[in-house]
Amino acid sequence: MKVYSYSVLRNSKYFKITIQLVILFTTTCDNLFALIEGDFGKIDGTATLSGEYDSRVFGISSDSFQGAKTSSSPLISSNELKSEDDFIIRFSPALHFTKKLKWFSFTGTAGIEFAQFIKNDDKSYTQPITTFSIDFDDTLSKKKRVSNNAKIRFDATFDIGQSVGASILEQDLVSYTYFVAGLNLRYNYSPKFGVGASTSYNLKHYQTGSTQTRVYQDIATLPLSLRAFYIYSEKLDFYTDYTFSRTKDDQANSLTLTDSQSHSISFGAQGDYSSKLSGNANVGYSVQNYDNSSVSKQDNLVTGVGLDWKYNSKTSFNFNLNRAFSPSAQGFSTFSTMVRLSATHRLTEDVSSTAYFSVGKVEYTYPPSGQTARDSSSLNNYGVGINLNKQISDRISAGTGYDYTFVDRASESYGRHLLRADITGRF
Repeated sequence: MKVYSYSVLRNSKYFKITIQLVILFTTTCDNLFALIEGDFGKIDGTATLSGEYDSRVFGISSDSFQGAKTSSSPLISSNELKSEDDFIIRFSPALHFTKKLKWFSFTGTAGIEFAQFIKNDDKSYTQPITTFSIDFDDTLSKKKRVSNNAKIRFDATFDIGQSVGASILEQDLVSYTYFVAGLNLRYNYSPKFGVGASTSYNLKHYQTGSTQTRVYQDIATLPLSLRAFYIYSEKLDFYTDYTFSRTKDDQANSLTLTDSQSHSISFGAQGDYSSKLSGNANVGYSVQNYDNSSVSKQDNLVTGVGLDWKYNSKTSFNFNLNRAFSPSAQGFSTFSTMVRLSATHRLTEDVSSTAYFSVGKVEYTYPPSGQTARDSSSLNNYGVGINLNKQISDRISAGTGYDYTFVDRASESYGRHLLRADITGRF
């Protein structure tokens, strides 16, 4: 493996460009205010410069990486697999638009991210950052369940862009273009009862994978949710939710497990449970039906929990639990259980820290091949990390962090180290 010494990096063009960007960045951001502000809205700018060391940039073990690197499969660009670890420099400038018009709030972001891989330079990329949302009566976003202005509440979100990164689910470095359009509607027909509905269209167009011989298929998902609310107070709802979801890939007469329908029903509560505890927690049951007639349905208990506990003015804790079915672009089905516990503490007025511990299990179900029975496998992963953030000035902040992930499979186990630092300016 080729190792880059500090002297080589110091004299490299990437290191020099990074230093020049940091100097330009800090001096510019610290002397600028909002770019444009008027009757038509407000436009702000942000820019983030980051450096990251990843010991397993493809998200797989050393043996799997070497196998992919020497593979003759036409689905693997083995000549682009130069090193299993890498140092990545990213620069992300963006413009942010906000406009308040009576009960409507409009927000949008347009930007671009440049990423340079030092060793695997063929994996460097440029990707867009584009989002737009409409929020009707944002008084409900301020920890309230009942509107100040009207019985009707809705919000809409549109997002289009590119994603590149290592996936635990796919066990690969993957790249895809995505488009998301979502709509959420709620109507409180009395002070104590309400109904709601939501839908979204999610399309992922995969360019390629880096180390796997399975073909990546484009995936389109369309869920439809119906909800009924009991408004316990202005700050707490109890609800029931039914969701139907349809997922398809781009292959005609597909025999994969991507083409499927799911039905799920859950019960939960959202809002402030007490003066210190808030969040959203639900538990339910889900059934997954596959278009592939040779595969029987699957069902399981599903859960979504996100809780925040404010211990005091400086310290807070967060707990997340998620159990759900999910399709894969490689044609199999997964059921994952993920748990994460984190703690945030403000060390000083301008320095805060966050530490976390996570545990996850992913169960894979593969479609049968010919007369071969359906196969399955599982993956366990454990993570721990710490982050530090400092507010340098009103418009400049910086952060650094370290993450370690251990992956355990029946055939192999390995660890992954991720060390990063970034600086963000607002103007």
